[in-house]
Amino acid sequence: MQFPLFLIPIIVGVFTQSLKPFLNKKWYAQLTEGGQKIPRYGGMPSAHTAFATSLASLTALNDGFMSMTFAITVSLVIFVLDDALRMRIFLSRHGEALRRLVHQLPKEKQADFPYLEARLGHKLPEVLVGAATGILLTWALFALVY
Repeated sequence: MQFPLFLIPIIVGVFTQSLKPFLNKKWYAQLTEGGQKIPRYGGMPSAHTAFATSLASLTALNDGFMSMTFAITVSLVIFVLDDALRMRIFLSRHGEALRRLVHQLPKEKQADFPYLEARLGHKLPEVLVGAATGILLTWALFALVY
């Protein structure tokens, strides 16, 4: 029986996401003080980048570097990298500004607004480690099952 290829990027993404609490202990400890919620975005390494680069690597290994599917997945990687490095940083600034405005309201009115995360994006090293994790783990899993 052949191993379903679509599972490899999922395994890579879940594995990378599971590393975050161990690699960001200080960050997670600070964010959980005072009852704040643990963030869902950001941190080392970027699981979105790992998933996208895993998909592109898997496509290259299975279909070849000159295939149309590889070209499509590279486009997806570029979109994910742009989102992680640029767009979500912009949204983080908006979240921080909105949190400051909500804190200026009377206490009873603050409860009407949801918790806004102020760190949504990634720093370049987080994205690079995510990409490396995605590529290397995909090659290892592909070699293991094929």
